[in-house]
Amino acid sequence: MSREAPADANKISDEELTELLAEAEGMTPEEIERGAAELDIAPPEEATVVDVDE
Repeated sequence: MSREAPADANKISDEELTELLAEAEGMTPEEIERGAAELDIAPPEEATVVDVDE
């Protein structure tokens, strides 16, 4: 029998991630949230696939 932790044992919430990132960057969680809101990232299904070997 395996004694490995479940796959989601190392997951953290979005709020926890924001707090960790803010602390690491010397910012507030609110500043991190505002910066994230300013990013315009296309959903993966709308992304352009490129071949990096060309």
